[in-house]
Amino acid sequence: MKSPVGTYELPDGAVLRVFADHGDSDGYGLEITHNGESARYDGSHTAREVRAFLGLFT
Repeated sequence: MKSPVGTYELPDGAVLRVFADHGDSDGYGLEITHNGESARYDGSHTAREVRAFLGLFT
């Protein structure tokens, strides 16, 4: 997985959206939505961090 940008189903009906972080050309932001509520984690997350997160929850 070179670029983790996309939408991923997580357990218990949660959805993870990974998007390019416009402030950092190599980073990614995360948004988790569950039961109509969203939490957004902007920041310079690396592709490796995103893959680790997905590995924990998928």
